[in-house]
Amino acid sequence: MCGVAGIIDLGGLDADGLRPRMQRALARLAPRGPDGEGVWADGHCLFGHRRLAIVDLSPAGAQPMVRDGYAITYNGMIYNYRDLRAELAAKGHCFSSDCDTEVLLAGWREWGRGLLPRLSGMFAFAIWDARARTLTLARDRYGKKPLAYRVDGATLTFASDLRALQHLDGAQGTIDPEALRQYLALRYVPEPLSILSGVARLAAGHMATVSPSGFAVERWHKPASGLLPRYTDQAAAAADLRERIETAVADRLVADVPVGAFLSGGIDSAIVSACMIRHASKVRTFTIGFEGAADYYEERPAARAVAQALGTDHTEIAVTSGDALAAVGAVFDGLDEPFADSSAIPTWLVSRETQRHVTVALSGDGADEVFGGYRKYQGELRAEAYRRIPRFLRRGVIEPAARLLPESKSGTWSERTRRLRRFLSHAGEEAAVRQAGWMRTMSPDEIATLVGSHWSTDAVEEMVTAARAAADTDDSINAMLSADMRIGLAGDMLVKVDRMSMAHGLEVRCPLLDERVVAAAFAMPGYYKLRPGRGKAVLRQAFSDMLPAEVFDRPKKGFEIPIAQWLTGPLRRLCETGIDPSKLSDFGIEATDLPRQWLADLDAGRRDTSEKLWTLVALQSWAEREAAEGYGADAI
Repeated sequence: MCGVAGIIDLGGLDADGLRPRMQRALARLAPRGPDGEGVWADGHCLFGHRRLAIVDLSPAGAQPMVRDGYAITYNGMIYNYRDLRAELAAKGHCFSSDCDTEVLLAGWREWGRGLLPRLSGMFAFAIWDARARTLTLARDRYGKKPLAYRVDGATLTFASDLRALQHLDGAQGTIDPEALRQYLALRYVPEPLSILSGVARLAAGHMATVSPSGFAVERWHKPASGLLPRYTDQAAAAADLRERIETAVADRLVADVPVGAFLSGGIDSAIVSACMIRHASKVRTFTIGFEGAADYYEERPAARAVAQALGTDHTEIAVTSGDALAAVGAVFDGLDEPFADSSAIPTWLVSRETQRHVTVALSGDGADEVFGGYRKYQGELRAEAYRRIPRFLRRGVIEPAARLLPESKSGTWSERTRRLRRFLSHAGEEAAVRQAGWMRTMSPDEIATLVGSHWSTDAVEEMVTAARAAADTDDSINAMLSADMRIGLAGDMLVKVDRMSMAHGLEVRCPLLDERVVAAAFAMPGYYKLRPGRGKAVLRQAFSDMLPAEVFDRPKKGFEIPIAQWLTGPLRRLCETGIDPSKLSDFGIEATDLPRQWLADLDAGRRDTSEKLWTLVALQSWAEREAAEGYGADAI
């Protein structure tokens, strides 16, 4: 893993004059690549790179790398690079290193964009063809590695991080109002938008080119549906899935540095760890837990049982509320735009502690979106039955009664009430509308109250509808999963893992998002994966003999923190600042009592509004850091 930055100008570039800016950009990217720094330029192109050395630790693997008129700066890991290298060597290509970067560059020279479907891995890279005066940006299938860019005529600036990009191009950013509205709705800014006007993020599975012919962006990766013939036998599907996952895990053990795994009490990381055991003589696993927290937030006992059953070298990371609270500022420092998924905090903490022992960690990320693990998918199964209840009973009796019940995550019954209210809020709608509703943190009416105007259309519903259509399937469960992969996985889950792990120079690999695993999952009918009361059915079937039975019986837990308790307790001052009307007005958020009402509801236990409040806290924290970087006063 690394950090990349660059600027090209087809009309000519003063590289020497831009080097101080590049140094500031690379300083911002230093945590992503603590092992080295490189800068390269010609008359039109300036590339920068920060290196986290994983394979071929020698100087031969340093970047930017230049071969035969091509230059590359690259962030990622190609797991099948040795197979590609052998194929390219047979075609006459010579290599002076044992790193995937050189293979990428040779592969591009040989196949051009035809290289991309051949790659198994995670990547965001820029390749400059000096002879054709063409820059190509490319990003992996599911958006594991970030890449932001700004186009201004014949000039394009790019970086792994928005703040690094701002340092490099020197432009004052203004908030994109559409991005702000979508952030308020989702707690993150969905790609290809960024929070800054004029700055885009290259979407997952896309490539962009700048050449004398102009600028173009196109999708290179097809949706997962339809890549394989449809399975007709679940047992055969489970057996094939197991083989694919074991292969994906084995591929991700390639490294010249220590490798470990995150281990929670759930089945995803347990499966990954179990597969590692079959391919490595020793496996180190890491679990985080909160001292004194409610059982809802504690995973250590369950993870300990899995580790003992598998025989891993297991490390438990005990975190107090004070540890987590002390990390809040550093978490926000590691984010380059507003991001309000509070599970970033434990992700930051477990990454910090894990990096003290290993440089690479495997995780179970992606399984929930691919195999139907979230509770909302159970809600989807029940929604059609709920819609058969007469409308007057749903709208006139059931839903108003549910709104009177108290909710929180602090107790079993109040948590069940919270889930029930969440379900009822959208279960009566048609499929795309309810999926969009379950994604949202704030409703369109709440956003309109804050920013003073309604969207002409509901952007979240539009995104969901388009993503479901792009899945090109008549299976409603697979359509929902595909849309969640394209929107929530790319915009939230993978952003969180990348930013929080790379803040510590830790590379995280996700075998359950291997393209062969995902293709198999979407060749299965939805009911192979999702059954009433149980998600990931085929995943459980595939590994039923490899793990203790109790692993499969544990209820689903999120990787969460008691944020509601903190906002009404030790983070009260931060919360008050986040909802301060004088500060919110800087974003165009109108004076309104709504945030105060959310806090009052949280205080009284009427509603768990912590996600809405944290969304405003994260927005304000981002703005403060923009100002500290010198981009705040006139930009916001």
